[in-house]
Amino acid sequence: MKFFTTSILFLIGNLLFAQVQIVAEQDQDRNLSLMAFNKSVIPYTIQIEFLKLENLESLEGRFVFAVAMTGKTNLIKLQSIYTNEKVGFQYNTKLYKGNYQAGDLPSPPYLVPVKEGKVISMRPLTVQLPENPKNSESHAYTGAGFFFEKPTIICAPRKGIISEIKMDGENASSGPSDFNSENFIEIYHQDGTFSRLTGLKANSAKVTVGETVFPGQEIAESSSAPNQETHHVKMVQSRWEMGDFGMTWVNFPVSVFTDQREVLSSETISGIESLHPRDIISMEMDKKELKKYAGK
Repeated sequence: MKFFTTSILFLIGNLLFAQVQIVAEQDQDRNLSLMAFNKSVIPYTIQIEFLKLENLESLEGRFVFAVAMTGKTNLIKLQSIYTNEKVGFQYNTKLYKGNYQAGDLPSPPYLVPVKEGKVISMRPLTVQLPENPKNSESHAYTGAGFFFEKPTIICAPRKGIISEIKMDGENASSGPSDFNSENFIEIYHQDGTFSRLTGLKANSAKVTVGETVFPGQEIAESSSAPNQETHHVKMVQSRWEMGDFGMTWVNFPVSVFTDQREVLSSETISGIESLHPRDIISMEMDKKELKKYAGK
């Protein structure tokens, strides 16, 4: 919770989180502009709740959601009511990674996230819903598991920016992903969604945070724990959704391209080959990227 009051021109910085700093600037008419300085490689959604406004008015209401792009972003302007009176405000903030407003962009099919030519099987990963523990059909989708006979190279399923990497763990599970203990690489996509690839070999990352990757690009190696009959990688797609009770983190199935047909990642299918067609790889490329890709 923060409280500011002033009667003169000022510039104040507020450390919201390590990634984003909010700055409040007052003009000669005593209006206040809130700006965000985002040091991260991906955008962040900021929720601002005004608890008290002194001689100020928010035309957007008490709750404000704004997206802080990388660098500087203007969040909101608070209008001064009386020019000769002091102003102040009291507020709470919450930070959500990604741009919650980008969900209307079209989503291309995802590639099977393993090296091209590998034969794999796919099945959904689920967890039991706590409110119906006795109902065997009451499960929530958490992601998809891709299973294969030997350790292999793991590839990006879609174009995006590497937003987070954890590669120092030795644990791996065939069940739902445990991001606290398992190795993973997270990719942020332009439609505001995230892909996380987990079950990776420790210290095998071939990419770095902030790097743009393309479908089929090698990003890591699968876990190679001894005495495993099958090996796997898990793929989880997530996004923030605005609901009646605020922002909710949601896992959702996506369309996956296979050698047979496009299938939902919530389906179970065996004996499919991982293919990386050029038309899907290039689907989200801009003109400069297309030109470079065509020259390969």
